Amino acid sequence: MFLFYAYGAGLGHLNRINNFIYTQKIPLEECVILTNSSFVSYLPKPITVIHKKEVFFRNKSTCNTFIENYIKTHRISTLVVDVFPAGFYGEFEEGFHHFQNVTTLLLARILKDVYFKIYTIPKYDKIYSIEEGVALEYYSAEEKIPFHLEIKPTSSKKNDSKQCKKPFFLIMHSSPIEEVLLLYKQALLYRTNEDIYIYTFVNSLPIYLEKNTYLIKEEKTSDFLLENADKIFTGCGFNSILETKKYRRKQYIIPFKRRYDDQFKRKYILDSKNF
Repeated sequence: MFLFYAYGAGLGHLNRINNFIYTQKIPLEECVILTNSSFVSYLPKPITVIHKKEVFFRNKSTCNTFIENYIKTHRISTLVVDVFPAGFYGEFEEGFHHFQNVTTLLLARILKDVYFKIYTIPKYDKIYSIEEGVALEYYSAEEKIPFHLEIKPTSSKKNDSKQCKKPFFLIMHSSPIEEVLLLYKQALLYRTNEDIYIYTFVNSLPIYLEKNTYLIKEEKTSDFLLENADKIFTGCGFNSILETKKYRRKQYIIPFKRRYDDQFKRKYILDSKNF
């Protein structure tokens, strides 16, 4: 059994875990995800979800005791931590010695240097470096392995994107609304006669959007949208960059400020490759 620690209120952390499960071909019924995300309904049903509120993760003792007991009572063999090696609030600073007979894995993504100045980083059995630019000198593990995540195909039956009319622009950004609107304003600068389709989880956008602007409500951005859009506008989060890898030549990227994710470093790495 696999227990995944996936702290993060949005969908990104769940998508990354879901892609890891798909890449490693782990049976869904052997997966348990501990998260505070509000998007747990997007996970496949066979996966067991333990949803906790923010205060649970802030309390190191409560969080560690819960995980330790869950490992014992549910025969967890592998603990997989997404992104934050010490936990978002330092939950794992004291290490994993009290989690007996458990293999510890970390999915390492770009983080700001400040994270490593705040927290003590525990030692893992394996660290999977899932993108270029991860500062591996800050991490401790028996093995540090470059790892390529495959994108799990969507199984959504709803596919409104097939109704999109060409030519069109595509905006991909889950939230918040202020950032979605900034990408929209950028798209308008390039617009001549194109429709604009916005793939987002923001429930409603302001009524002053210009005509021929539409919201796309799907489980995942479809290949049809990505392949047929004249231009694609995104932030510079890990998942957005992974999903749009084949479409860089028509992609316009705005990095956004995050507490620990360094989208500006990710954008700099892309630019250095003559993006």
